Formats: sequence, structure tokens, C-alpha cells
Amino acid sequence: MTDMSLVTMSIAELAPKIKARAISPVELTEAALAQAERLQPLLNSFISLLPEQARQQAREQEAALMRGDYRGPLHGIPIGIKDNIATAGIRSTVGSKVLRDHVPSEDAYVVSRCKAAGAIMLGKENLEEFAAGSTSNNLHYGAVHNPWNLAHIPGGSSGGGGANVAACVTFASLGTDLGGSVRGPANFCGVVGLKQTYGRVSQRGLMITSFNGDHIGPITRSVRDSALMLQVIAGYDPLDPSTVPVPVPDFSARLGQDLHGLTMGIPSNYYFDLLSPEVEAAVQQAIAALQDLGVELREVTLPSMQYAGALRIAAMADGLVVHEPYLTTQRQDYGPTVLYRTLAGQFVLGRDYAKALKVQRLIKEDYARVLQEVDFLVTPSAPVAAWRIDQDHLVVGGETYPVRGPGSGVTARCTSPSNATGLPAMSIPCGFTPAGLPIGLQLIGRPFAEDLLFQVAHGYEAVSPSRQQRPALATAW
Repeated sequence: MTDMSLVTMSIAELAPKIKARAISPVELTEAALAQAERLQPLLNSFISLLPEQARQQAREQEAALMRGDYRGPLHGIPIGIKDNIATAGIRSTVGSKVLRDHVPSEDAYVVSRCKAAGAIMLGKENLEEFAAGSTSNNLHYGAVHNPWNLAHIPGGSSGGGGANVAACVTFASLGTDLGGSVRGPANFCGVVGLKQTYGRVSQRGLMITSFNGDHIGPITRSVRDSALMLQVIAGYDPLDPSTVPVPVPDFSARLGQDLHGLTMGIPSNYYFDLLSPEVEAAVQQAIAALQDLGVELREVTLPSMQYAGALRIAAMADGLVVHEPYLTTQRQDYGPTVLYRTLAGQFVLGRDYAKALKVQRLIKEDYARVLQEVDFLVTPSAPVAAWRIDQDHLVVGGETYPVRGPGSGVTARCTSPSNATGLPAMSIPCGFTPAGLPIGLQLIGRPFAEDLLFQVAHGYEAVSPSRQQRPALATAW
């Protein structure tokens, strides 16, 4: 009989037990598959669940372990892969009817690295169509549900990954983040989501992406697990010109180190301008907790953020070019939200695109200046907690905003700037609303200083009101 308590453990807890052969990859995979099959009707978190392939990989990893070929902390660990990341011989749809039958011929670089590290792929995870949105209400494959409250969204676009990690289906998931699509689901599902520095991780095999600011990053249950995942996927890829040949440090080395002597910057503009009262209260409580841990607080200003809306202009033009081949032949297969937001890119003038790039440069300069004065920035991860799946608008600060289509960018306003700057940013849980929905805290760091973010996040994690909290359905066997 499968021990279902295995699925509630972290990668860091499981790895030494697998190495010592106290837990087998086959046993662990069977537990994860049982959890996936139990919760898939509730969460709709997978587009393609792959039980037979997962079992075969588990047998291979168990055989490797028995012959002394231990491959590291991911050896025998079941993970999920967002369905816009290429997997050889496995359907990869990008959440769209347009690519419903697409089967890549090779794995994305990050998938290859995870396989080499011994990870087991449980399935391809549901997402917003073409990874374009904050809800994961997929018109073609059905909405993903938040495990904390099934009537609510899990966030997007990596909603399947966020739901699976929170519900103890996968131990980690690889998502993608162009405007907060890893950090958003992490925020709404009460887990950890990392968008590392642009260039730290290869994008090769990320399907239908932008030319500017997309990232593949991990969603995990703990900060330590996030560091272990980044350790595997980080590194220079000679076939991806976006990657940077910088050393890959030991991302776990600073975990547990004291936070005294560090300085956090709290932006006086933009990030705290539009928040629900419950998010504001939780984030302020988290800031106070960091101060109690010895972190000095300093208020900072990012003047150019008043122009942040202009960044959407460049993204619109990029999106049109990326989708152009499919719009020509398969326009009828697009969902209306993605179609109309994509077609709008044809009206972006060259002058407007250049101005958007100028704004991006000015914003980067602001962050570069501020991060000379402080070690990292602290902001909310999102203006609100997860809203209902059937909800079509939000009311924040007395104003009404749509959750899909034009004007819906407000839902990712705290995360999207870090895609434009390329700076590392992560969302960590920092409490719950009175209704029991998770709230996230965002940390933003200097280029290639993920190890410091892990140090701070790990220190805060130990005192967070979210620590060791899981949704009830995860353990309702």
C-alpha cells in the first residue's frame, strides 16, 4: 500500500532518504500519481497526465540508485512541466487549440537538465492559453482551480503548476514568467515562485515566447527546494544567446545565515499605491517581521515607474510577431481574449516601440541606482488575493478593473516590472485573508544575486504565518 504521507514532504526532506534508499523513486512516484489522479477532477491542473511514462522513469531512477548512480537532490522526485515547455515525444499544446496536436522532437534545455538530475515528469500542466493571462481559466482545456478554495483562480499563467505544488501533487513545477506567471500562481496558491535573473536559465524550448523578458522558473513548497531546483536548471547554454556565461554559485550556501546588516528598500511609489486592505496588512506585518530579524528598512523612490504602463506597447508588438505564423493559418482556433490582445499589436508604430524601450531603460536605471543603496526590495506580490473563477472584474481602491482582456494588467502590476528589468524576484507566502486565501510577499534583488534572495526568504519563511500550512484537500485522503 502506498504511504500517502510521502507527498507532503519537501524535496530537501526526501533527498537524503532517497539517497539512503529508505524511500524508493517507484514508491514516491506511485504516491504522487495517486494524489494526481485523486485531485485532477477537482483541480484540472494537468493537460496531459503521464502515469506510464512516470512509472518507467521511476523504475529507471531506482535502478540507477541501486547501482550507486545517485544524481543529486532531484533524483527520483516527481515534478510537473508547464505545457508551454517542449517535451520530446509528448504533446505540448501551450494551452491552445492551435497546437493541440503538436509533439516536439526534443526536450527544452531545462527539461533535459531535470531529467539528467534524476527528476521524474508526472505530466504537462494546464495554463492560460498561450500563457497570456493571470487566471488560468483556459477556454480549451478548462479552468484550473485553486486548492485553497476550488471556486477561486490559482493565478496564471502557470496555474496548473501552482495548484499542483500547493496540493502536494508535484514536489516542484517548472513554470514560465513573462509578467509574473510563476510568481502570480505562487502568490495565489501559497507557495514559493522564483523568476531568476534574465540570462541565468536557458529559454531554449520555451514555446511561443516573447523576445524580451520571458523566463522559465521553479514553483516549490519551500525556499530551500527553490534553491535546489535553480541549482539544476541554471547555467550557460551555448545554443541560447539570452543566457549569460556567469558562474553558478551554491544557491543553498547562505540559507540559515543571519540577516543582521542587510538593508531592504520599501518603494514609496507604485507598488503600494493600489492594494486591498488585507494584502496591505499582511505585507506590512511581513516587513515588520524582517525588521525583527535584523534587516534595516529604508524608503526608496523609483520615479520612472510612473511610466510603467508604456512597457505594454513593446509587449504587444512582440506578441504579434510571435503569433503571426499561426494567425495566418489558424486564426479560428484562438480564444477571443488572446486573439484580440494579439491583433492589437499590429497598430504599434515603430516610434511607439522605441519609446517603450526608452522607458524600459529609464526604469532599469532607477532600479540599478536604488539597489546600490539597499540589498533588496520588498513589495507585495499582487494587489489582491485570488478572486472567484466566475468573476469578471476586481474592485481595488474604489476603482473597477477587468480580470481578462484590455485593462487586466492591474492583476500583474507588482510582478511585471521585474520582467522588464530582468532582476531576480520571488514570491513567498506571508499569510492569509480572513477567507483563508494566501497572500504573497515579493523580494527583488540585484542581478545574479539569487543566493541573497534565498537567504532572506529562508529567514522570513521560518517566522511567516504561512509556515507549514497546506490546503485541507491536500491531505483529505
